[in-house]
Amino acid sequence: MDQNGFQGSPPFDAEELARLEKAARLVGKTPEAFVRDAALAAAADPFLKALSDAGDRARRLAQVFDTQDTHATGEDRTAWPDPAPMSSRDLHDVQHHGHAA
Repeated sequence: MDQNGFQGSPPFDAEELARLEKAARLVGKTPEAFVRDAALAAAADPFLKALSDAGDRARRLAQVFDTQDTHATGEDRTAWPDPAPMSSRDLHDVQHHGHAA
């Protein structure tokens, strides 16, 4: 086992190892350097960073929402008013004229 905790060669079957060696030769690297560079590039991928950050943000948001009183209790069961009530006639006008009258 070396200083980074890896032991021996990566766990590839014969076909995968042949593909890896061919790809490494094409770019002028050893298979080990090729795998190392690919792993480091994957670890630095912006998508993975965003995915990691999303998990942290979700946990923080969950804590915020846990502290909020979002449940209606007792007499406080009023419905939200409709900000722009529309009748079926308004919807019909939208379909035929492209906008509500």
